[in-house]
Order: sequence, then C-alpha cells, then structure tokens
Amino acid sequence: MDRLFNNIWFKCITVLLLIAAVSGGILAIFNDVFYVSAEERTQRAIKKIYGEEKEYSVLLDSEAGDTPFLDEKNYGRIDKIYTIDQPDTGEYDMLFNSTGFGGYKNGTITVWVQVRFPADGNITDGEIIKVILESYEKQTLMSKFGESFFSGFYLEDVTERYFAGEHFTSDKNDTSNMTNPVSGATYSANAGCNAVNCVLEYLKTAVGGEE
Repeated sequence: MDRLFNNIWFKCITVLLLIAAVSGGILAIFNDVFYVSAEERTQRAIKKIYGEEKEYSVLLDSEAGDTPFLDEKNYGRIDKIYTIDQPDTGEYDMLFNSTGFGGYKNGTITVWVQVRFPADGNITDGEIIKVILESYEKQTLMSKFGESFFSGFYLEDVTERYFAGEHFTSDKNDTSNMTNPVSGATYSANAGCNAVNCVLEYLKTAVGGEE
C-alpha cells in the first residue's frame, strides 16, 4: 500500500482529481452568482429602451419553445415579441428581438426594435421609436455604427412605405427604397437593415398588413 501511495502516477492522478473537484466547485459558485434569468435579460432590454422596468405581455418567445418568425424574403429571424401598453395615451408598443441576415461573412446583427401604434390600432401608422444593438456575429466593423445609423430607421411613415413595397437598404444609391448606409461597413449595415426589414415583414404578413 505504501508503494502505491508513493507511486508518481498515483500522486499525479490524485492532484488532478483534487484540481478538478475544486474547479468544479468554483464554477458552480460562479454560475449561481452570475446566472441571469430570462426575465432579468428581458427587463434589462426594456430598461435600455424605457429607462425603467415595464410590465409586458409575451406574443412570441423562442426560449419558451415558440417557433421563431422567419420571413420568406430571408431578411432574418424574430425570436421574441412583447407588447407594452401606454396607459396615458392609449397607444401600445411592440418590442421585437430581431436578427438580420446577410452581414459580413454571412454574419448577423441582433437588435431590439420598438414600434409604437396609435390607440385605434391602425398598423399602417406604426412608427419605429427605438432600435438598440444587442449582439452581432462576425461583424468586425461595428465600431463604425453610431446612433446616427440606428436613428436612420425612425421614419414616421415607415410601415406605410414598407407595405407599399419599399424596404431598408444599405445601398445609398437605391433611391427607390429607404436607405440607411454605413460608410466602409456595407455588409454589416445590410444585416442591420434586414433586422428591421424582418420586423416590418412580420407586421405586414403575420399581423395582417393594411386594414
């Protein structure tokens, strides 16, 4: 038995097992400390938009097992849709967690899009109030994206123009559509535009389009 305990391989294996056990315990502690629930992530996004937490209703949540919205034009994917009432005015908002395709190296950009509708519920009068960046993949020029790009989506007649056949594009020379380019980051801007186009396509097809 003494020979076993003095064996170099036995000592190495014992040390490795102790390291694994200690590391596993530390990882478990950090997981508990830094764990962020789906509700907390949602409220963090809402706070970025409104400056405070808000009550909301869920229309779609892929994390809860709902099927994401994928538009036929391949603009992108919507994983979450929430509604938030504006009791003071009777208006209501829809918040979309939308991922745009067609970025640099086929990468993506994921944003939160806030669309506000009037009290009468006329979808064609929907107005984009806020677009904020959540994440991106393979987009190396995101430093070029400032508020001027995201505010380029805030057009009063945006839903009406989309329903009439226009869409957002990063091509500044495309005067027949709603342009929102970023100099030197055309492909990434394209993914950003497609994330918003996906939201507008959802409103047109899934909600019903013009009344």
